[in-house]
Amino acid sequence: MKRIGLGMLSVLCATTAYAQSSVTLYGIITVGVTAVNNAGGSSNYSVVGGALQPSRFGFKIREDIGAGSAVVAVLENGYDNANGALGQGGRLFGRQAWVGLTNPDWGTLTLGRQYDAFWDYFTTMATSVGYVGLADHPGDADNLIGTWRYSNSVKYVTPTYRGFNAEGLYAFSDDAGAFNLNRAYSLGAGYQVGRFRIAVGYVQLDYPGTTNANGAVTNDYSGAPFLLFRSSPLNPSVGVRSQRNYGIGGYYDFGNGLRWTALIDQVRFTYRDHSSFTLTNYDTSFVYNFTPFFEVVGGYIYSHGQYGGLDASSHWNTVVASLGYYLSKRTDIRLIEEVQRGSGSRALAAFYGNAPSTSGTQNLVILGLRHKF
Repeated sequence: MKRIGLGMLSVLCATTAYAQSSVTLYGIITVGVTAVNNAGGSSNYSVVGGALQPSRFGFKIREDIGAGSAVVAVLENGYDNANGALGQGGRLFGRQAWVGLTNPDWGTLTLGRQYDAFWDYFTTMATSVGYVGLADHPGDADNLIGTWRYSNSVKYVTPTYRGFNAEGLYAFSDDAGAFNLNRAYSLGAGYQVGRFRIAVGYVQLDYPGTTNANGAVTNDYSGAPFLLFRSSPLNPSVGVRSQRNYGIGGYYDFGNGLRWTALIDQVRFTYRDHSSFTLTNYDTSFVYNFTPFFEVVGGYIYSHGQYGGLDASSHWNTVVASLGYYLSKRTDIRLIEEVQRGSGSRALAAFYGNAPSTSGTQNLVILGLRHKF
């Protein structure tokens, strides 16, 4: 990371006390060559930006204002480094854009475009995040890949006390005539003692999507063919009335480079025609560092979907494996194998960024390079 001092005026005016300020520039750039056996009925070979982890750059801002308090802010841009396009629906700072106040005794209050409790608490416990690229839970329904963020949001995070902390977020609809049209809220809590961590989370979205384009989540919530379940199974033109996510997860560091993680979450969709869909994911994985430079990751995800309003159910089995080698502390290369098989009614196999398979099985191989700065 590069640090850029903003408190230089205090050096020139030594007799005056100025707050200490800083801006930290950071980012991730990653690219890979991918091969998929069936994406919309055809095999495909491509260069993919963000293949190991979504590419980004951002600024972390902090100004100490005394008594341990500080003004904090983050501006974070997502982009596709394979073609230079902006991510998150074409937003300049679509990943994060918030400002707030923090104090070690009172916690942190922030306002802007932010993540929910599922992201904040479960990304260290999900197979897909940070290790094996595009292996999302079906349709990224639980948002652990990071399909959407929350605009117009207010978030409060408690201080950590004896290993425990919690957070709450509310994202406004910004519609005076329809207070619940595209609003959202979430709650989460985590506890860590030694090498063990456990967390719980809840998220609710009401009427999400582009009907209210100024609301909590809009064009980054739906649209791509691999983002499943964003419309009624009875009528694809009918959108989501409400979405509720529940989850519990944890990890344990055994030492000697071995971590085991487990996560169970459930996503419940209710559509505007009163049909419904419930998806339950059981996710477990391990990470083992044979040496400081060589890492192996393995994971298994079982997902079960049950429809309401029609007699149908679906099953997905996803297996992932990754070999990683660190060229330095900031740069690694990875070879990743991901296989997903769907069975039952309406079970489409589709890894993030790829059109659904027409055969019920999708096999994705990635060779990628990642650099963090």
